[in-house]
Amino acid sequence: VNKLRPDLKTGCKFSAEEERVVLELQAQFGNKWARISTYLPGRT
Repeated sequence: VNKLRPDLKTGCKFSAEEERVVLELQAQFGNKWARISTYLPGRT
């Protein structure tokens, strides 16, 4: 399969650590998902 960004994690669930980070950042930044995604390498 051709991918534009082969470094992206696709088809896998968030780890417990990633979930914790997302919740923490969402509390800090609100629903600014583009900004939050910069803290999660390999995720969009």
